[in-house]
Amino acid sequence: MAEFFSFLKLFVGCSTLLFLAMLILLALPQSKLRAVGLELTKYALAAGLFLLVPSPVDVVPDVVPGIGWLDDIGYLAAAIASVRSGLGERKKRLLYDEIELQNLRDLAGRN
Repeated sequence: MAEFFSFLKLFVGCSTLLFLAMLILLALPQSKLRAVGLELTKYALAAGLFLLVPSPVDVVPDVVPGIGWLDDIGYLAAAIASVRSGLGERKKRLLYDEIELQNLRDLAGRN
């Protein structure tokens, strides 16, 4: 049991650091650093949610089979949504980078 509480202490500490990093990134102006940082925090959030599924800490206890799995299903759905959002942001960022690179090539070709 002591091992679980040491794991929980580490998990809460990492979650707090992730939350603070996300707040700092949201305060930054629109930049590539902000876009990449928010994308990485979405992946870290998904990893944390996947770790909560086998964890004995539950919002709804697993006393009644089926009903006790509702929070685990919610964790998985939120993790999948977070990964999909991160992948969408990455695709958009790469597209903008490609457009910006093409514009720079066009400007260099004119001079």
